[in-house]
Amino acid sequence: MRPTVLLSLFAAATAWAPQPRKQFSIKSSSIESAPQSFDPLNLSDDISNVQKTSSSPVRPEAVFLASALPLIANPSVASAATAGAPNAVGSAFAAYGHYISLIGILACIMAERLTIKPNMTEEEEDFIAAADIGLGVWGVGIAYSGYLRAVEYEKGFDFYAHEPLFWLKIAFVGVFGASSFFNTVVIIQRAIAKRNGNFTPMGEKLSNRMIRICNAELTAIAIIPLTATFMARGVGYSQDFPWQAEAALAALVFGGLSFKYIKEALTFEDNPASLAASED
Repeated sequence: MRPTVLLSLFAAATAWAPQPRKQFSIKSSSIESAPQSFDPLNLSDDISNVQKTSSSPVRPEAVFLASALPLIANPSVASAATAGAPNAVGSAFAAYGHYISLIGILACIMAERLTIKPNMTEEEEDFIAAADIGLGVWGVGIAYSGYLRAVEYEKGFDFYAHEPLFWLKIAFVGVFGASSFFNTVVIIQRAIAKRNGNFTPMGEKLSNRMIRICNAELTAIAIIPLTATFMARGVGYSQDFPWQAEAALAALVFGGLSFKYIKEALTFEDNPASLAASED
């Protein structure tokens, strides 16, 4: 390592060393021809040449050599930056899968939110069914990539387990997933009814409820990344934190809300007046 340091210092000194100065003369005809004038401070001498010097700039190739020399002489220095990330490629793919899944989920929810309305056509009902399938696929993707990031990559599960905001994030994800069951169950019911020839236009009461679910999902998507940013920076981290209790609470929230929304979807009755108006 000592020869590397010496070579680096030598290259840096060469890079910043001044170059030989070039001298050039400028004839001052005005000084030669001018007669002696009043000059109490002796600012001008009776000279014929004025010499100026200029310093050359630092050579960029030498600066580059000075910077690269330690890496060339000692290759282990080049890998020092990635020494703490042995699974950098896998971690990068997991992060990319997590982010792209979030974008896909957002796109599917927006598609449902902008399409759902009373008296939808069969084509529009098929469209929201396809969007809901996409929501499920992207949901599996974000769950799997999130699992990999929490367990296999990043800071490791031991860090996240003792981070209260991690479990708060899991609880929000549980609320998001459970609320989405309402729209999913309704869409499945209507798809089965349509296949059996019992298609009836959606009423205003049911469409408004599904739109509110979409709004709640969009709100959750805005909150969950915020908790993730604080979580990743260790805000609130405590080694003495009883994470088992927080994990049980998050599971209870998801299970309880899932039962609530699925039951509501199965027993939901649309507005008869809206249906009658659509038939008229």
